[in-house]
Amino acid sequence: MKHTPILLLTLVAASASAADGLGSGLNYNRLGLGYSTDDFRNTVALAGSAQLGDSGFIISGSYGDVSADFNGFSGKEVTYGLGYKFSVGSGDLLVGYSYGQGQYTYIDESAAAAATGEEKGFGIEYRQALSSNIEFSVGYQRIKTSGLGVGVADTDGDGDLDTVVAAADSLNNNVFNVGLRYNVNKNFDISLNYAFKKDDVGGNKFGVSAGYSF
Repeated sequence: MKHTPILLLTLVAASASAADGLGSGLNYNRLGLGYSTDDFRNTVALAGSAQLGDSGFIISGSYGDVSADFNGFSGKEVTYGLGYKFSVGSGDLLVGYSYGQGQYTYIDESAAAAATGEEKGFGIEYRQALSSNIEFSVGYQRIKTSGLGVGVADTDGDGDLDTVVAAADSLNNNVFNVGLRYNVNKNFDISLNYAFKKDDVGGNKFGVSAGYSF
């Protein structure tokens, strides 16, 4: 993993040295349903992205349902993104900002808790078609993650929730992504993604999605 930044920068530099053509022709108008998992959470999410005319600006968003692997918590996550793409060699270089927010709850016989979290990040991603059916991507994000949680618990076993606990935390994280997409035809695809992350924010994450491009 320690060599990933070097490989990413080498790829971008090599691509930038190539002459710009008429653009990559890659489509950014997509709706997808996906599943992702790491050490903290399993998430099913509906995601979409669109290019704003011929401006080069890309907007994106997602809405996800988080299962109980997240330390016993379950909840919802929403993300938003705005980026700008440059034609670089035979591919595209996308530079952007993302924001995500989650709300989670936990309830059992002896405790109840609620938590909120957010992520803010800047990133770059290089995307290129290897053939008419196969694309790859590689990217880097610098993300700040913060969270706040409040809970009550029965600590003496008398059946009453008598102890209140609150906690807050914040940390920065470098995330490196690699992706592969197989275009079944002009409109439908299957995509795989793998993200290298710190253990403090769930560790490495694997994702798979099916998409419709329009």
